[in-house]
Amino acid sequence: MELSEARAGSPPEAGRRGPFRLVRKVAVGIAGAAMILAGVVMLVLPGPGIVAILAGLGLLGTEFPTARRISRRLNGHARTAWHKVRTAARRGRAA
Repeated sequence: MELSEARAGSPPEAGRRGPFRLVRKVAVGIAGAAMILAGVVMLVLPGPGIVAILAGLGLLGTEFPTARRISRRLNGHARTAWHKVRTAARRGRAA
């Protein structure tokens, strides 16, 4: 019996995908952190800082569950704030 057959439910290629998964996780981590850093810089400089931060968290959320939870919370807060701004703008136009 081969070692790959001894592992119930795992395909034989699973061992070969290990390094690729690590490289992907590191690449996603670096790219997500870079997007968040760029977003923080754009909060001071001209640019869509909040959008870049949310995009970076969304990217990190593809590999890291904690980032996914933070991203969902921040997206909820951003949508609530945007809804309040739109409602206030509509009231201002109607008056």
